[in-house]
Amino acid sequence: MAGFEEEAFERARRMSHNRPGGAAHREEHREEPPKPKPEPKPERPQKPPEPPKPPAPKPKPPNVLETLFQDKEKSLILMLLMLLMDENADPTLLFTLMYLLM
Repeated sequence: MAGFEEEAFERARRMSHNRPGGAAHREEHREEPPKPKPEPKPERPQKPPEPPKPPAPKPKPPNVLETLFQDKEKSLILMLLMLLMDENADPTLLFTLMYLLM
């Protein structure tokens, strides 16, 4: 049985060497592919650099009172909430008003 395997391997080796794309031909044609030539870069006329722009002024943070009174409905609910807190009103009513503020 070992003789059949050795004979088969020998035939396969001979066939691959005799074939046009076989191992013998592959070894002969081992060359590096030609390197592509670098393409010349088109020259552009250089523009003079623009002077840097001054930074934009930072917006000042909004005032607390301005923020509160921008939305009239919310400001009314907030004032009502403050009045009811001073009068020791029902906590569920206070929580309800806080929910409406969200």
